[in-house]
Amino acid sequence: MDFFDAEELEIIEYLASRDWFVTSTKRILLPSSEYKGILLKPSPFIQQAFNLHREVAVAFSPYQVFEPRAFEALDGFNKLDLRLEDICSVIISRDNDVGAKVTNILKTNSESRVIVAFSYVELYLNRRNPDFVIDRFREKFYSRDLFGIQEPLKKDLYFFGRSDLIQVLANRHLNGENSGLFGLRKTGKTSILFGVERTLDKKKSLSLYIDCETLHLKRWNTALFAISDELRSKARLKLSETHSLEEYQNTEFVSDHFLSDLSQIARKSGKKNILLIFDEIENITFGTSASIEWKSGGDFLRFWQVLRSTFQRFKGGNVFTYLIAGTNPRCVEVPTIDGVDNPIFAQFSATYIPPFTFANTREMTDRLGGYMGLVFDGTVCAKLVEDFGGHPLLMRQMASVIHNSVSGSRPFDVTSKFYDKARLRFADDEHGFVKYAGMVLEVLSNWYPEELEMLKLLAVGDIQSFRDLAADLPEFVSHLINYGIIERHDGDYFFKIDLLRTYLANRSKYAKLNPSQDERKEEIGARRNAIEPKLRNIVRRQLRARFGDDLAREKTLKVLYKPEEIAKHRTTALKELYDPNRHKIYLSSLFTLIQKNWDDCFANTFGGNVEIFKAKTALLNFYRKPDAHAAEISDADFQSFRGAMSWLEQHVDEY
Repeated sequence: MDFFDAEELEIIEYLASRDWFVTSTKRILLPSSEYKGILLKPSPFIQQAFNLHREVAVAFSPYQVFEPRAFEALDGFNKLDLRLEDICSVIISRDNDVGAKVTNILKTNSESRVIVAFSYVELYLNRRNPDFVIDRFREKFYSRDLFGIQEPLKKDLYFFGRSDLIQVLANRHLNGENSGLFGLRKTGKTSILFGVERTLDKKKSLSLYIDCETLHLKRWNTALFAISDELRSKARLKLSETHSLEEYQNTEFVSDHFLSDLSQIARKSGKKNILLIFDEIENITFGTSASIEWKSGGDFLRFWQVLRSTFQRFKGGNVFTYLIAGTNPRCVEVPTIDGVDNPIFAQFSATYIPPFTFANTREMTDRLGGYMGLVFDGTVCAKLVEDFGGHPLLMRQMASVIHNSVSGSRPFDVTSKFYDKARLRFADDEHGFVKYAGMVLEVLSNWYPEELEMLKLLAVGDIQSFRDLAADLPEFVSHLINYGIIERHDGDYFFKIDLLRTYLANRSKYAKLNPSQDERKEEIGARRNAIEPKLRNIVRRQLRARFGDDLAREKTLKVLYKPEEIAKHRTTALKELYDPNRHKIYLSSLFTLIQKNWDDCFANTFGGNVEIFKAKTALLNFYRKPDAHAAEISDADFQSFRGAMSWLEQHVDEY
């Protein structure tokens, strides 16, 4: 203790008298700076309030201006003592603005541990206040939403439930096996891949994470060069030790160059082997890539022919493997592409990310909730798993809503009743479940629309159509089950996440493939009635914006009334003319107004081609006639109506 000055000793005495026990002290030497540290063991009160059960590192920064290198002092402490809390540390500084500075440094890092900062002065001035330190801890712990983290996790600090899967994937690589990891968006794929990297780094393997969202912007040969060059850089080899971009431009020798480069990197890096991790594989896959060369299959074939050849030539030496991650394993399920053998067809058995179990969920809520002053009982954890099918993002966001709903003191017991109320808010909130459900299903909408259409059929109760498609496309059903969205019991299919079924049903009311005649007529009437008020607002606003009230009124009157009737309505307010309870403004009237003022007002809103607009709306107009409703509506006519109405609805919704 002799290296602490009098002021620091008084601070230590204050801390030791208030819910903490000082277990050791330490001088921490860094290049060009010196810090002092102590370890504090939390009292039972602190343990219960903040879920802190191990010792907390405290670094004293004796400098008048706080510098980020003080964090290195904390890191040094943690490396020296394995008994420490990894979630929390304390910094005490002579800089009176240390709190704001620490907050500013950490605000862009959602995975940072909780740093509780104090200045020497404030601790000295509050040494008679028994609640000062505990209140600062409450401020830092209870205000932070640890459940709300959405970015892929690059550290182990807030990572739960996937350790066994990471070990399986890492061991497959170490055994010379290729792997595939699949699942819907926001199930933790990228976090798992980062976990594999961390695990292999400890085992002296060289791994490279490759984001295919940018890789597809390159052609197959320059993509291989980019991978080789990033490996070279990561292994700290010189530019001259591998082939150049210019050499990779000669496509005849790309395979030889890539094999030579990986051999050189493996030999000189000092690493045991190399793992290439391809995330978001759909971006470089035939049929789903945004780049035509990859989408057509040409670049996909050449790229994977080289990688497969390289793997086979290394086989037996456990030098190189690859790990593919994406939504589903279609890239290895299709045997041929335009008549050419798929080089990675059936190269591995697909691994899907399993849902969180009750035990995983309990661990997550106990640990994160404990830090935030929330106590989840077993019943609430069970409800989280059941309501959200074990989907980690949806469960975390639900827990985030609970956190933000607590207004009283903490620790707070999250009861089933409190959970149920919060769940209702989350389910109905456009920024809650609705937003995250859209994010989860976005990949199906973008890349696998047939699978999304099958989900919609199941959601709206069109069971027979779903079964018919399931019989024809069993691989699609297999994907949907492995995503954890649906399950099968006794030949019937059910949603595992009922909120997701409701979400899809509300957005797919008109997805049923074979509706009855009554259902067809009901749909036609409902969709016409729903679109009409939206279209009235668009027409009125556009005419007014372009021509002003007077001229917009004149143009509207010429469509609604005969010439001899116009005069008595010239003083009518424009908004009143668009009130269907006062004036006969029908859907057909709106279509006419749009056509007559197409170039001036509506071309940009409805796609630019007036002939297409006329054709679509003529069909929609037909179904307003009484004889159209009386007659049977054929399958072809009904599909034509749906196509025209969906076209119009899309443009109206995008307005």
